[in-house]
Amino acid sequence: MLHVHDLVAKFRPDPVRARVEAALQRGTGLHRGEWLREALPLDRRALQDVADDISTWCREQMSASRRPYGIDQMALAVACAEPGGAPLASKTFGVFRPVEFYREGGVAEHLAEFIAAVDLERVNASEHGVRFAAALFSWGEVARDAIFTDADS
Repeated sequence: MLHVHDLVAKFRPDPVRARVEAALQRGTGLHRGEWLREALPLDRRALQDVADDISTWCREQMSASRRPYGIDQMALAVACAEPGGAPLASKTFGVFRPVEFYREGGVAEHLAEFIAAVDLERVNASEHGVRFAAALFSWGEVARDAIFTDADS
């Protein structure tokens, strides 16, 4: 049987959820990087350099991210597009822990494989160069901002 207090609780806003949603709307935990290559044509070595640059950037961002109480999950998305145009290629790497980025067969290797597989013919057909963009998201930073705000006091 449903009681009135159960019904009221069902419609009462969840304060933690509201704080998490507010943190997400503020962009907490989101790190963005861009790598523009205007000098075309690119070759496979140039793509490897881009992969190395993005991987280095990810490592720097992860090392600077906050991890309250061990909450260290990250998410990564990478895209390649003509500046101002639709993506030529994009990939998300799901939610992972930083240690999974570094291990053999980990996220860094999958990132390099994705960049290496970009269609060079399409990239080099661009009139304005090509932009690689990455978005790295830290759940730890959201948790710190939305849930553990009093822990630093």
